[in-house]
Amino acid sequence: MQLSRSVRVAALSLAPLALAVPGFQASAAPDTTPSPAGPSFSLSALSSGRLDDVSGVGTDSVEGRMLAEQGFGVMRAASGENAVVDRSSAREGITAAVGKSFVELSWKGYAKDARYVVTRDGAEVARLAAGVTSFRDTNVAPGADYHYQVAPVLPEKGAPGTRLWGMKVSVPASGSLTALREQAVSRATAAGVAKTSTLSWVTFIPQKKVNAPAAGCDYGSKFQFGGDGRSKFDWKSSKYRTALHATVTWKGKKVVGNKDVHSTSVYVKKTGEKVATKTASSKNMVAKKLGSGGSYVDVRMTMHATNPFCKGLGSVKGAIDGAFTINLTTSGNYTIRSGKHRLMPNHHIYIYDGGDVTNVYTRKYANASCLVGSVACPEADLTALYGKF
Repeated sequence: MQLSRSVRVAALSLAPLALAVPGFQASAAPDTTPSPAGPSFSLSALSSGRLDDVSGVGTDSVEGRMLAEQGFGVMRAASGENAVVDRSSAREGITAAVGKSFVELSWKGYAKDARYVVTRDGAEVARLAAGVTSFRDTNVAPGADYHYQVAPVLPEKGAPGTRLWGMKVSVPASGSLTALREQAVSRATAAGVAKTSTLSWVTFIPQKKVNAPAAGCDYGSKFQFGGDGRSKFDWKSSKYRTALHATVTWKGKKVVGNKDVHSTSVYVKKTGEKVATKTASSKNMVAKKLGSGGSYVDVRMTMHATNPFCKGLGSVKGAIDGAFTINLTTSGNYTIRSGKHRLMPNHHIYIYDGGDVTNVYTRKYANASCLVGSVACPEADLTALYGKF
């Protein structure tokens, strides 16, 4: 992976973090094309008009209106570089610029000393120093598609105003101005004719069975609760505890939610005999539209399903519990504005777009007592990382 000098220095200045995604090992050949010292297509450059629009179409033409509506265009920086610029998530604080040999992300930090981690297709590619709010990736292949995430790294107590961004980019096969213009129109056209997107939040217990606690439930330590018996975050699997979906129909920006809770069974620990089965209520599981605009929809998802056999210990009852707010664009980008969930069981959030699946979030459980009602049940923040994640 080849980075600009400023990003390389920033990345080396951080101590290692332990993330859920595997470490990214780069072994790219040296890049002979000089990279700019700073971000060429930054948010500030876009907002201040320092970039020239070289999209090559009239603003009143069909293509021009499509580019404007979907937030795409071809821009030329002061350095002379040209790039397809995606501004569809600019209102959320992030943009992407793509050339034949680079992808440049630029975003608005939640604080002056904010630190960020960047991943590409689930693998870490950069850990940036405090205050760095851009990243240029030159280890990209012409004609390839990538999914980037930009997430802040927070202290244990967290910080207000954090957001997690996901950006989908397509690297043009050629760096010619004609190819860039064709790429911009292609991306905008595809976004303009998008039919539906389905946002899904699925939880599952990876074990086939988990031991019942000594107290807090109808059945004690001589019994076990049935799990789902799956360890992989496979969106096709029908083995889960809870599933919440929000289907967006882009024409009209309609959002329809649906939900499902699988039954919970109790077994004698010694013999494996099934002694009881109940299904938790899904009445507090909700997926709804909060608002929408020209090329985006805001969705709120609330996940809450109690253990039907456990009254709990203390004020926190046993439950699969969490909520988040997300912004989705027709071009496939997303921003998680806020959200938390309790760390049991495994959680999987993904977006399904006409056969294309984007993993937004995966998290393994941390504490099985959450299903019982432990008052010490930890929470995960869906907008950020906490050093160890």
